Amino acid sequence: MITSVEGKSPVPPAARNSRLFGPAPRRKVLLVSINIPKNNDPYGSLDTFVFGHVPVVFLIAETAAAAAQMLEENPDIAVLIVDVSGEKGESGLALVRKIREEMGNRTVRVVLLGETPEDGQAQNRFLDYDVSDYRDISAINLPKLFTSLTIALQSYERLVSEEDSKQSLQTILDITRELYGVRSVEDFCLTILTQLQVICKNVEDCFFAIPNEHSGELSVTAGKGRFLAANKRRVTETVDEDLFEMILAASVARENLFTDAVSILCICRDDRLKGVVVLENRAPLTFLETRQMELICANITLGLENADMFEEIKRLAFNDSLTGLDSRAKFRSDVQSYIETVAKPMKKRFAVVQFTLEHLPELNIALGHDAGDELLQFVSEQLTQLFPDAISLARTSGNGFGLCLPYMRNRELKEIPKVIHRLFEHGPSSRENMPHISPRIGLALYPADADNGTTLWRNTNIALANLKVRNGTYFCFYNSAIANDINARVEMNNALRAGIMRKDLSLNYQPQVNLENGEIIGVEALIRWQREAGQFTAPNEFIPVAESSGLIMPISEWVLFEACRQRKEWLDLGADGWRVAVNLSLSIFQNDDFAELIKKTLSETGCPPRLLELEVTESVIMENPEQTLGNFRDLRALGVSFAIDDFGTGYSSLSYLRQLPVSSLKIDKAFIDGLTDNADDAAIARTVISLGRSLGLTVLAEGVESMDQVEFLWSAKCHQAQGFFFSRPVAADEILPFIRNPGFSSFGQPTLF
Repeated sequence: MITSVEGKSPVPPAARNSRLFGPAPRRKVLLVSINIPKNNDPYGSLDTFVFGHVPVVFLIAETAAAAAQMLEENPDIAVLIVDVSGEKGESGLALVRKIREEMGNRTVRVVLLGETPEDGQAQNRFLDYDVSDYRDISAINLPKLFTSLTIALQSYERLVSEEDSKQSLQTILDITRELYGVRSVEDFCLTILTQLQVICKNVEDCFFAIPNEHSGELSVTAGKGRFLAANKRRVTETVDEDLFEMILAASVARENLFTDAVSILCICRDDRLKGVVVLENRAPLTFLETRQMELICANITLGLENADMFEEIKRLAFNDSLTGLDSRAKFRSDVQSYIETVAKPMKKRFAVVQFTLEHLPELNIALGHDAGDELLQFVSEQLTQLFPDAISLARTSGNGFGLCLPYMRNRELKEIPKVIHRLFEHGPSSRENMPHISPRIGLALYPADADNGTTLWRNTNIALANLKVRNGTYFCFYNSAIANDINARVEMNNALRAGIMRKDLSLNYQPQVNLENGEIIGVEALIRWQREAGQFTAPNEFIPVAESSGLIMPISEWVLFEACRQRKEWLDLGADGWRVAVNLSLSIFQNDDFAELIKKTLSETGCPPRLLELEVTESVIMENPEQTLGNFRDLRALGVSFAIDDFGTGYSSLSYLRQLPVSSLKIDKAFIDGLTDNADDAAIARTVISLGRSLGLTVLAEGVESMDQVEFLWSAKCHQAQGFFFSRPVAADEILPFIRNPGFSSFGQPTLF
């Protein structure tokens, strides 16, 4: 027995056991054309027959046509007793045939009453019409009739139970599939309540409560009906004392409690309470309703944890824990939202400002990171005070800040950089030896310079890049006349087109390492462009040009072909067991013949599909999810593996991530760079690793450059890594040492494993 709080009366055991599934249903039996001699008449005593401790309902049809009509109107009739004796035989059998073949009713059980059949005749009728029993009508009596009825009803119950089980399983699968796409804990809980209401038609008032992480006290996360306004309220303030005692009893015992009026479901994992669902029933639940509810609640724990994890990732991605300001992602989202909801419809002007703190890295080295953190906190506090009307204010990088500021007159714009600059004339009062830190400020205006947040932010970057820090100039307004950038892109486009014709492009390969043992598990193909003058142009310089000019398609096809050809060459030299990874551009992935292109390339090069891994970004996946799913499944069936590149930097849907046959996630280098000195980056990396492992995916960290990063990733249980710490990208012929001596130590790094 469960004892309630404060020593009050225990919750009655009936709350768990009595009327758990509501009253058993009364089964229906249809008698068709029954004409038994009066000296053997069972009708007067039919009301004495019970099944499952509940009386059976007997219906009577004088003709086969009337019986068919009654079956149409009462699809829950359990047993059909048909007189097939004499002249009624043909019409009775025709009725059974119609029920099975035309009406498609395979559940109702059939008992036939007729003359003593010839040898084999009864057996044929059993097989032809799925008959439960055949009785000689001349010898029928009440005990025999009841025996046949009992057997038929038991068979009916088994069939109904099997059908209910199939229905329950499909319901659980449908609900679980929908829940894995929910990213908010509140939305997740609300979806659960909605689905439970669909299952239980007699539930209108219900709520989902989650325990506080520290105190364990239950608070309402989502509610419906009379609990709609109870969100975020403590359960003790939401329900009466009697109901609270029942909720507490269920929570302590980790048991589901049911009464005629209330259902309490406990969501647990590893004997830890994750949540409680409380439903007020207007009528007792049926067995099927209770079973489906319990199955749902037993299978949603992972979905609830995933929703909570996504909220944590969002919080880490949208908030800067050091300064309390928003992150760059939140800033850009707020700017775009302001354009769409205020600036554009109301014709408001505003400035996007980005500034960086020069020499902050040197300050961190000279005085330690605590001094740098103190300066960043000081700047954030001053900005909040100086710009109380800011549309958005954020820390956008390790040493950078962003502001979105409204303005009325142009002369107000000139004051913005001056105000920012003045706050650096005096540093934190607690740091008398703080070296002078100067800001570099870039500004872009809406709507003069751009009509969307992304372009405005990019224009502030261009302004910063063009800023000349001399003669007292510390700020720069973006100017559309800065045409050098455009000219450079045109020149690069022409040079790239010529370089493709001259075959100036080549591939280097960067090893990917298993962090458990240091073994090479693959290489990533990375494109290089050596121009006529002998200078290399970085991919991040010419790939955007290729994408905008349409050259990305022939380049991507060549990269894919060359990587597969090279992998086959290594295989012929005895190198098996590790893959080559190729990063796919959005353009090639959007090609309708994408899957056929991959198959054709593998066929022409002879590269086994199992040795090819295709990397795609989150944005590529979400561009056309249905097409993505089809292509992935098609190629995965061949043996090609897939990885999500730069995971955490874009928008992804867990529901699609779970459907896609993806084998690994790659953590973006931006998060790896700050592992050892940025708590947010470290937290995000740990969260992504945990998410990947929970989904059964391999996690690979990109851009690893130091021992500290390796040790962090190893302790966080990251599976794999690549980066300069292990090896720079090298030419194909320099990969040969791996064939003879696998392990990244072949490239000169000490073996750590």
